[in-house]
Amino acid sequence: MNKYDSKVIGLDVGLLIGKFFMDTEDLHYGYWPHEKIATAQNFAAAQQRYSQLIIDHIPDGVQRILDVGSGSGNLAKKLIGLGYQVDCVIPSEFLEEKVQEKLDENSIIHLCKFEELETTIPYDLILFSESFQYVRLIESVQKIENLLSPNGHLLICDVFHKNVPGKSSMRGGHRWDYFEEAIQNSQLKLVKDLDITEETAPTYDFLNQLLTDVAGPIADMSGTYLNDKYPKLAKLVKWKFRNKLDRINRVWFSGELTGENFIKFKSYRLLIYKI
Repeated sequence: MNKYDSKVIGLDVGLLIGKFFMDTEDLHYGYWPHEKIATAQNFAAAQQRYSQLIIDHIPDGVQRILDVGSGSGNLAKKLIGLGYQVDCVIPSEFLEEKVQEKLDENSIIHLCKFEELETTIPYDLILFSESFQYVRLIESVQKIENLLSPNGHLLICDVFHKNVPGKSSMRGGHRWDYFEEAIQNSQLKLVKDLDITEETAPTYDFLNQLLTDVAGPIADMSGTYLNDKYPKLAKLVKWKFRNKLDRINRVWFSGELTGENFIKFKSYRLLIYKI
């Protein structure tokens, strides 16, 4: 496993930012079924509602759960508190330490990517809470089939990319039509399909405001200081990393990372399948 995978590092950084600024260790979108404006003050509560949404949809009869991409372990801890046996898959050593601190000795924590997981334990439920977007589609669907116990379930709560006209700056999510095709070619049968795109979209309005009001001005001030104090170094950095800097500006400071565009280009769904 690559210790410096950018996706893994992003999860680690996200945990630190969330804990410091918003009093939350959850690493997922919030859930706003009623209020439509996301703020730093209501973000933690929205993430708690998101976790409860998943808990409320766990099928009857489930005992052993595999939490894939378990973040800091908050959801796994809640599930254990409700009487479930929970094992975790996590690609980050930093996050693994956080999970170890929260879970009991009965939980197995696999430090690897899901595709690399080796286990003979059958699971009643395999859970992907905003982690399915990071796995390889076909390979992972096949692995899920092999790991589920008879009559076992798959629960995915994650974002997918719509096949619609136009180009989006928003990254993340398998294409919905590709995902549907992969499922149709598997043994998995749909039990529940809950579209919560509008209820998660406020996250992007909050992100856009954070970038516009905080990250952008900080970047501008840093650039001004560097140009003033170290003009030669500033010129070298801009030339050396021009492509990456252009991409950052194009994606993160485009002003297009809004809830409206999220609804246009993305589909956020809670999905339950049974084998």
